[in-house]
Amino acid sequence: MRNSKSNLPEIEMAIRLRKVCEAHDPNIASHLNNVARYSREIARHVGLPEGKIRQICHAAPLHDIGKIGLRRTLLEKPGALDADEMMTIQSHTQIGYDILAGSPWPTIQCAAAIAWSHHENWDGSGYPNGLRGEEIPLEAHIVAVADVFEALLSTRAYKSAWSQDQVIAEMKRLRGVKFEPALTNLFLENLPQICTRAA
Repeated sequence: MRNSKSNLPEIEMAIRLRKVCEAHDPNIASHLNNVARYSREIARHVGLPEGKIRQICHAAPLHDIGKIGLRRTLLEKPGALDADEMMTIQSHTQIGYDILAGSPWPTIQCAAAIAWSHHENWDGSGYPNGLRGEEIPLEAHIVAVADVFEALLSTRAYKSAWSQDQVIAEMKRLRGVKFEPALTNLFLENLPQICTRAA
């Protein structure tokens, strides 16, 4: 996507911060690419302006930047997490927000909102603040859908890859619980086109 000269510094900053994430976890590059592309296509189907679509595309890969403050051994633990480990994992939203907040650049401000809120749930059961419904920024809703969809399709240290049919069933189950219902419907109804354009 083409960017105006005026926002090139903030795009450069987003790219450099993304490289920090990849340096901390070399296996995450493909996930970040896919989350960015899915987020871009979801934002396009929502009907957002082209500038906002580009902003979300560049901000989305920074959603888990706070994980650079966590041990790799914890992030890659194959078994179930205990309560203390889960609290530590959940702290990545605060760490990510602290890294990104206060920037004068809109793309990094967008990334801060995403890092802070992408684990909030539509029904208020998420973290870190128990936000619900439209209290959650739209860009965080978008990235949450893209992130979970991509993660479930992928093999991780703690799980095998799911089939697309399994993932679709899970997204439907989480509609109105974790995910914004209308956004989830839009995503699933346009999934073939979204996947083709994101490839």
